[in-house]
Amino acid sequence: MRGRLDRWVLACALALGATGAVADSIRCGGYLVNTGDSQSRVLQICGEPQRAWQDGFIEQVVRQDGSYIVNPAPLNPDVRLRPPGYETEYRRVIPVYRWDYSFGPGTFLKTLIFHGDVLVNINDGPRQ
Repeated sequence: MRGRLDRWVLACALALGATGAVADSIRCGGYLVNTGDSQSRVLQICGEPQRAWQDGFIEQVVRQDGSYIVNPAPLNPDVRLRPPGYETEYRRVIPVYRWDYSFGPGTFLKTLIFHGDVLVNINDGPRQ
């Protein structure tokens, strides 16, 4: 029974590892670029990409309940909670940009994906 479980866990791990490689940082020279960095920081550290293009848009919806939480026995009696059911919805369209970096022969092509100005993903492409 233990052998089957070990083989099943190994098979699942291999299957998950076989999917596309995704990194959360890359090294440019002596510096690291991480997800969450801005486009200007990536340009400053890595320089101009080999290829850059806009790859569509995403729509972000933020719903915010208008009430706020205060101490159940507030020190200031003038502070009141807003009535329940008050909700605000914000929608915004964010451009998606993709930048390709090639760091030389024998290395993987790196595709950096930005939502607006923020780096959200780094994908490995084919070996160069």
